[in-house]
Amino acid sequence: MPTRNLWGRLWHMSRAAEAARMPAAERDGSDLGLAAFLRTLRRERKETGARLPLADLEVVVVDLETTGFSPDRGDAILSIGAVAMRGEQLLLGESFYSLVDPGRPIPPHVASLTGIRDEMVRTAPDPAAALQRFFQFVGDRPLVAHHSRHERQFFRAALWKHGRRRFSHRLLDTMLLVRLSGEVIGSSSLDALCAAHGIHISRRHHAYCDAVAAASLWGIYLGKAIRRGYTDLGEIYEELR
Repeated sequence: MPTRNLWGRLWHMSRAAEAARMPAAERDGSDLGLAAFLRTLRRERKETGARLPLADLEVVVVDLETTGFSPDRGDAILSIGAVAMRGEQLLLGESFYSLVDPGRPIPPHVASLTGIRDEMVRTAPDPAAALQRFFQFVGDRPLVAHHSRHERQFFRAALWKHGRRRFSHRLLDTMLLVRLSGEVIGSSSLDALCAAHGIHISRRHHAYCDAVAAASLWGIYLGKAIRRGYTDLGEIYEELR
């Protein structure tokens, strides 16, 4: 088996095992951060009388490539990829990609898996600059990620380390909508779900390509929720809690 494929399988197994160890609420994206966000949505709807329809919900779907799984042990962000969405529609004209200088050597197996090598990040933005650019792109739109715990813990660690800032941005999980659908597809990995829905990932373990794939999933399951009669995220949260 080629080395790249072997490390890819090990990487997926590690992320799947990490997800399996999480509390169910966090795996499904219905953790305290999500709950707080949805409480805010309901309060805003009550105070303003305005509806927040899923069909017009604007989000930014993000994926990170990192040097490993443990920011508390020195692992760091290697690249950030993201694409904006409005409802079920991908806004490919509103996208973001940046390599990031992790400030440490890239492990050989990660370089093999991602294609990112030390010489490629020597002139890349440092984490503080890359994060500043990324959150300027995001603005006040909620973030979405697939199995979002990975992104959450690296954003938290990097923002604190490089600016003593807390990660307070709203971050949703694609698994919120997958769970709502009642579908059980393998390990619910990005690969399994994309294969089940005929979504081609043009370059696996490239942050932008993986973000586009996750966005495609979000759009599919958002459409399923809308066709089942859900109109906003608050209703979905009430159904799942």
